[in-house]
Amino acid sequence: MVTTIQLTEAFQEASNILAHEMSVTAEFAPYRDLKVRWTRTYGAADFSVSDYLQDAPMEVIEGIARTIFSKIANAESDGYPKETEEWLTSEEFRELNQETYIKRSRTISDMDTTRLEDSYQRLVDDGLVKPIEGLRLFWTDENRSDFSPGQSSCLMRVVIMNGRLISCPDDVLDYCLLKQLANINVDFGTEVLERKNEVETMISMFPKADEARLWLEDAEMET
Repeated sequence: MVTTIQLTEAFQEASNILAHEMSVTAEFAPYRDLKVRWTRTYGAADFSVSDYLQDAPMEVIEGIARTIFSKIANAESDGYPKETEEWLTSEEFRELNQETYIKRSRTISDMDTTRLEDSYQRLVDDGLVKPIEGLRLFWTDENRSDFSPGQSSCLMRVVIMNGRLISCPDDVLDYCLLKQLANINVDFGTEVLERKNEVETMISMFPKADEARLWLEDAEMET
């Protein structure tokens, strides 16, 4: 397990290489999502790093630190190093952190997920999405007033669908779930615009997309 001292040393070394040797402190924090936050003052920076990374190999931590300091220093960067992306998208990472992510997702309800599982299987059988190892599907409470049909974590392999869809037509549910699964199917390191285009391409293959969008508009939900 990576210690606070090791974490700080990794970020300090990246600073020395890329950001003119500013003074650095770093600590782990129990965020729901995988993220790194920082505050910066003249000559110093404080980092708060998701504790999902506590069990990461040091080279992964070092790769993340270098990538972040490349952004701070406005240096050219190709994103996360290959070994960092490989570990973040590995089964090991998911198995270590998925349950913690689920516990921290306060919108999850205990509603039966059979409809979601059936919808997922239809999409796989129709060739619209690839099977996803370790996928977990959940509903939010159906009384929530959210406008978004769902949310997903590509790293944690978790999809949380809006409980307002619990009684919607199958085609509408399939369309909404497809959007979330497409996000997971796209490679983690894909650039934002390219990711958006790939997701839209997958969604465009859904045969009743127009009808599903009309239903969502009538329900005053995002399409």
